[in-house]
Amino acid sequence: MLEKDYTEQAKQAALKHGADLVGVAKVEDLPEHSERIERMLPEARSVLVIASGHSLASLRSGANELAQFDTIHAYNESARASHAEARLLESRGFLSAGVPAFIPIDMDEPGKGMRGEICWRRAGVRAGLGSYGESGALVTKEYGQAVRLAGVVTTADLSPDAPLKEDVCDHCMRCVEACPVNALSGKGKINKKLCGDRIFRFGFRYFQKVMQGL
Repeated sequence: MLEKDYTEQAKQAALKHGADLVGVAKVEDLPEHSERIERMLPEARSVLVIASGHSLASLRSGANELAQFDTIHAYNESARASHAEARLLESRGFLSAGVPAFIPIDMDEPGKGMRGEICWRRAGVRAGLGSYGESGALVTKEYGQAVRLAGVVTTADLSPDAPLKEDVCDHCMRCVEACPVNALSGKGKINKKLCGDRIFRFGFRYFQKVMQGL
């Protein structure tokens, strides 16, 4: 069976099990993550990037519990699709592992909980799923920024997708204006301290400070 047939089969498995978009990048095209990918799966050659879309009605409803419920669903769908891809490729003789959006998490400085092992936004851009927005997020043609990402690392030598030539973001700056702590300043610049202080105010950092004060 030809290499491209494995690529298409993997994509179709993901789409069947919860993915809305799937792209492929070579590990060599993600040099920033090559060491970490090597640690997760030695001899990995390809990375499949999965995007599962949100319900815009849930996000726009103004009811926080609906947005949270839909976010959990989108994360679950991307995870389910990742596992389906990985199982298919392993059944074809290639070691493969699903990797979620937010773990493993780098808890050391300077990330301290703000960065996973693989930047799926960067991987998504290089796999042709979209382009960077002013917030630094992945913007897709089909769903804008309203996606949750996950993926698969595999020893299969899959056919990569080409990055998009066009810029999908319309640079309206609404994402920057909407940030509640002014952590965004456009062109992908993020003040992670401002963001983290809000997100983790009762999370890991808070717990760490409490324990250090004992």
